[in-house]
Amino acid sequence: MAEELSGNTKKVYDAMAKKGATSEGKAKGMEDIVREAKIPKGAVANSLNELVKKKIVKRKAGEKTAKYYIIG
Repeated sequence: MAEELSGNTKKVYDAMAKKGATSEGKAKGMEDIVREAKIPKGAVANSLNELVKKKIVKRKAGEKTAKYYIIG
């Protein structure tokens, strides 16, 4: 699945994997992903939406902000 990603979407996926966002309990917020991926927040948001649509990443609504983690 991750092999077909490119550009910023791949950077975001790789950043999440590096941060260990691989389960609901280890979900990471957007700021963590932005820092690790070193790309603008808007680009990270677009990439996360694409990953969620492809069912590679799951969005978990938090108290203040949403968190994301890799599924599969």
